[in-house]
Amino acid sequence: MDTETIQIVETAVVVVIILSIIFITLRKYWVKMNENEKLKNEFITIVAHKFRTPLTHIKWTSDELAQSETNSFKKEKLLDIQHSNKLLVDLMGTLIELAGSDDASTQIYDFKIYPLFESVKNMVDSLKEDFHMKNLFISISCESEDVLVNVDKNQLEFVIQSLLENALIYSSPGKNVDVAVGKVKNKAVFVVKDNGIGIENADQSHIFTKFFRAKNASRMDTEGFGVSLYLTRSILKRLGGRIDVYSAGAGTGTTCTVTLPLAKGK
Repeated sequence: MDTETIQIVETAVVVVIILSIIFITLRKYWVKMNENEKLKNEFITIVAHKFRTPLTHIKWTSDELAQSETNSFKKEKLLDIQHSNKLLVDLMGTLIELAGSDDASTQIYDFKIYPLFESVKNMVDSLKEDFHMKNLFISISCESEDVLVNVDKNQLEFVIQSLLENALIYSSPGKNVDVAVGKVKNKAVFVVKDNGIGIENADQSHIFTKFFRAKNASRMDTEGFGVSLYLTRSILKRLGGRIDVYSAGAGTGTTCTVTLPLAKGK
């Protein structure tokens, strides 16, 4: 074997070794990523199941107290507790069903026709005190109150609540949050526009990734899991809708636009 051939063989061997090292390294990294993803899914599922027991006790207790309460003010507060508890129970169910699957179609949905504005307004009203406590000004407008959608009400409320809470968490005191409901052609539209921290350009392609958290979001809210937008998009896909998120960059605020098919004949 001549010198040139030996050099070619040696070079080929070196290339194979380098490629093998790269492959092994990438495989280890990929396995680690999958293990972390699995651990996060298992963690969310376990936490959600653990929450169900105390939430059930809260429901039983508040139901019993509300039935016997005669003071109108106290009864109203108990009803608020019941409503908030129901939202938490629905959230736990959503997390359990979606934590182990990227396919929202595995969930069971109860489709019925609801007025979109009523669902949005009720959620805004339930969070209004939280907005005021943070000195945030929230407004809601509606082109027409007869915007009807055929959806699972619990899942729709989860979407609305998630977007409103994101605006609440990631907006600084003194800012405005504008909520709007309307129609565009044959679609129902729900928009939440805040003037908060915005989304950095480098992060915008990742915002719907499960467990992804932008750096500026992590600094502002250290307790988040990075699942709300992922779950929101998954639910809307099952409802036949979609979500579009726009931000001009960090510090410029964020606009979330949800579109859903109008109920047939509406």
